[in-house]
Amino acid sequence: MVSFNGLKLLGLEASPVYTQRVINGARFYPPNGEPVEVRKQEPVALVVNRMKLDQFLAKKAIAGGTELRTNARASKFFRQEDSARITLQNMEEIACKIVIDASGAGSRLPEQAGLQTPDWSQLLPGLQYELDGTSQQGDMVELFFGNHVAPGFFAWSIPTGDRSARVGLASRKANVKKLLDGLVNDHWPKAVIETTKSGSVLVSGPIGRCWAPNFLVAGDAAGQVKQTTGGGIVIGGFCGQLAGKAAASFAISKDEQALGFLQEYDRKWKELFEADLRGMNLARKVFASLSDDTLNHAFEALGNHLEEIEELGDMDFQGRVITQMLSKKELVKLLPRVAVDSIKSLFS
Repeated sequence: MVSFNGLKLLGLEASPVYTQRVINGARFYPPNGEPVEVRKQEPVALVVNRMKLDQFLAKKAIAGGTELRTNARASKFFRQEDSARITLQNMEEIACKIVIDASGAGSRLPEQAGLQTPDWSQLLPGLQYELDGTSQQGDMVELFFGNHVAPGFFAWSIPTGDRSARVGLASRKANVKKLLDGLVNDHWPKAVIETTKSGSVLVSGPIGRCWAPNFLVAGDAAGQVKQTTGGGIVIGGFCGQLAGKAAASFAISKDEQALGFLQEYDRKWKELFEADLRGMNLARKVFASLSDDTLNHAFEALGNHLEEIEELGDMDFQGRVITQMLSKKELVKLLPRVAVDSIKSLFS
């Protein structure tokens, strides 16, 4: 799911090639009690077919002069004087002036370039079903919370058609298939599972430095994702654009200031996104330790500020609304509960 604002930031427009549904808001289900609904007057997001979006972007890149190779995973990076080399899985070597690693979660190339990697232990196992034959779907995403649903994270239902939905969850604390099957049986017992997709949700946060001589890293490989949801299309995509411009400037530069273009990439992306990611990281760590009882109280408190949430809320940049809500007296009163839950989670 990609916001209209996010598409605009990336210089893209909504296209029927990859669009499946238009979304106006979200419905949040606490462990117990009534759901909290956040709705915008205007559409805020698109449900996209990710494979078709990737194909759309690949065709644009090829039209712009890019050479695309498939089945050519890079397995090793090394530096040689003022150039770089990549070794592919088939042992072919490619020489170049600079490498951008945007190969996703689990990449080891940054280590070979002398950089940190994200904490890969913070990859949450995830599972997702494409359901057909659900109840009537509207223009709202549904999010489900609670330790009986997806302990430490959440489950989601995203409409893809009038009677179809993309339903999934992530959690490191339980069997994700058992949890997802239970969710589907509870809410869509007559639906048919068309396809299954497993994967991982990265919640570690970004690495400290994203450049080295002849090397840049962007996207999930750099931890440039929202820790609250694991989403990375918008932030990772924009960082990729910054990395591309920096790499181009570096590649044609012949003076001693060339490294400055790589350093500037690191400075720019942090200036735009680091503070927001820091706020999301704090919220995720606190949220992951909460008991169902504390979650219920938190949702009840947030329900008193729906108008403010609707006004400030932003799918891609959640730090502002998170900071604003944490200052509310109803949530401040929950701090003793949060502290107790956090201590308990350390020993569980």
